[in-house]
Amino acid sequence: MLKQSLEKFSKAKYTKVTRSAETHAESLVIAVAELNRLANLYKGKHTPQTARLLRDSMDHWIRRYHNYVIEGGIGAHYTEVGVDLKNCIFEHVIPAAKVRDMFIQGVLTAEQALNTPTCFISKANDQLLRENKRVSSSPDYWNFFKRYDIFNNVKFQTYNGQTIDCDKWTLENHFNFFKNI
Repeated sequence: MLKQSLEKFSKAKYTKVTRSAETHAESLVIAVAELNRLANLYKGKHTPQTARLLRDSMDHWIRRYHNYVIEGGIGAHYTEVGVDLKNCIFEHVIPAAKVRDMFIQGVLTAEQALNTPTCFISKANDQLLRENKRVSSSPDYWNFFKRYDIFNNVKFQTYNGQTIDCDKWTLENHFNFFKNI
């Protein structure tokens, strides 16, 4: 029976999707709905494995949105000034697992979790994060650029070239600036 079914299988033909403001808006609607659905499931009683799988699913939606809409749209929310965009790292300024946990705990909404700060940084600075054990942590989530206070003399700008004061730019500034992107 399986053999006969396989013989009937034909290559699926999907319509190619071109990225646009409309596809990004559609992606937001679906990702928010899925994150909220998963969070509601997570509130129930589960085995540790089921809880892990639900967290993994939330990670998938957050990372997928960041890759498709943010990286595939504006590139990253922020860029290290002077970084070679062909030889850099797309980085979650607030580690994605922390974003997920903030969402689970109700600290962030689904929309906020999907739009937490991302940044293009040099590979050398990515290595500094690793050496200083900041791959999955940050000293301050409100003043999220403190994650990078180990870098030497580095400035950052928004995706559209606006220089920011990293000492004063908060998560609230981030969400206000990017609410219509």
